[in-house]
Parts: sequence; C-alpha cells; structure tokens
Amino acid sequence: MKSTKRLLDVYRTVYEQGFLPIFVRDDFDTQVLLEGCLEAGVRVIEYTLRRQDAHVMIPKLRQQYPDLCILAGSTLDDDGMIHQLRRRNPVLLTLAELDAIGVDGFVSMLGYREESIRRYAGRRLLIPAANTLNDAYFQVGAGAHFAKFVGSDLALVKYCRMQPTHGFCPIMVTGGASLDRIEEIVAAGAVLVGSGFDLMLRGETNITPHKVATVVRAYCAAVQAARNKTWPALARVAGADDKTWLAALPHFHPFDTDC
Repeated sequence: MKSTKRLLDVYRTVYEQGFLPIFVRDDFDTQVLLEGCLEAGVRVIEYTLRRQDAHVMIPKLRQQYPDLCILAGSTLDDDGMIHQLRRRNPVLLTLAELDAIGVDGFVSMLGYREESIRRYAGRRLLIPAANTLNDAYFQVGAGAHFAKFVGSDLALVKYCRMQPTHGFCPIMVTGGASLDRIEEIVAAGAVLVGSGFDLMLRGETNITPHKVATVVRAYCAAVQAARNKTWPALARVAGADDKTWLAALPHFHPFDTDC
C-alpha cells in the first residue's frame, strides 16, 4: 500500500506534534499502546524494527490507519547486512520493503548513505542519526529532514545550533528524554523529541489505553510549551499557510518556499 500523503504534510504533521511516542522492544501490549496514542490525539508514531511484531504490525497499521503517520524506526540501509541479520532477527525489513508498505518515513540509530537519502528524500521523511557536527551537516545537506541525536549529553545539540553554524540543523533528540528533561532538551536546540514507552511507562502498573493517553498527552504538551518558549515565532504561525509556516522554522528545511 503506497502512502498518498504529501511529504510536506507529513513533515508538518510530525513537526507540529513535536513529540514522537516510540514503540520499542518492551513487554507492553501493542494494541493498548496504540489505543492510548489514538485517544491522546496522536497523529504520528515511530514503530521500531526492534519490536518483535514489527514485520506484522507495520503493514497492518498502514492498512487499518491510513491517516496515521507511521515512521519506521531502527532501520538500516544496507540490504546485504539486513538479509544476514534476519537469521537472528526476522522482523528486519529493508528500506525498499518499508517504502512498498507505505510507511511515511524512516528513522535510524545510524546514519544513511548519501545514495539512500537521495533515493527516498523526495517521498519519505528521513531522520538518520548523527554523531558529529559534520555527520549532521552532510546528512541534512543530502536531503535528510532531521538529524537525530541520542543520549543525555546535549553538548553536540548546542554545537549544531550555535551561531557559527548559522543554526542550520533541524534536530530530534531521543534516549533518556524523560518528562522532566524536555524543557532542557528543547532549550538546547531540539525541535523534535522522542521517547519509548519503556521510559514513559517505567514503574507504571495496570497499563490501560487511558493511562497511556494521559502520559502521551503530558509529553506532547511539554514539548509544545518548551518549544513555544524557545521559539515563540512557531506559536504565532500555528495554522498558517505552508509558505508562512516554513518561513518561521528556526533551521534549514528542503522544501520550496513558494509552495
């Protein structure tokens, strides 16, 4: 099933939600988590290939929820490596297979090759990881829509947003992004934040869709509040036309400003 969504619409949906709930490998029931996300009004999720049901659930979700933006996480762009790794992890899918399913974007803990970025950047949202300033620069320059930074150390996030880089970098931060750290993460320069349910629901018992929805709403609201504080111009263009909205973004984007 090919996605019929316009890439800019996906980009804007992801951006305006601000927070990505991430389906990682955990012991929580997939349907309970999904129902909680939908109850919270979530329009974008990241479903990782770490989750043991990913190869079944990603196509199923694409069919059942055509309006939901689904980002496939923990992806690799080396098909030969994937085919060998499937011996131990049969849920792995290639970018081409995920593209054919119709996911709306790819997220990785690694970088993507330039040829992979250029192949998919015109129709799928791309969020590869970066470990250095130059990683982020080259990945975004090749067409990636965000650079992903992992972990609690925000020094590199600040480095990528500093004045000598002209604030070029659109940043997503994951890894240890607990509710109490969101303001700090956004203030450092991240415009997107993602957290897995293993972190968000840590210590919780009797998990219900309503409990999931309550937690997800809190994370989404925290990102919105922090971002409005850091970049008040974004709040002023909520609901504006695409050209006005794009002009207010505090970093580089690959879209035609005359759209």
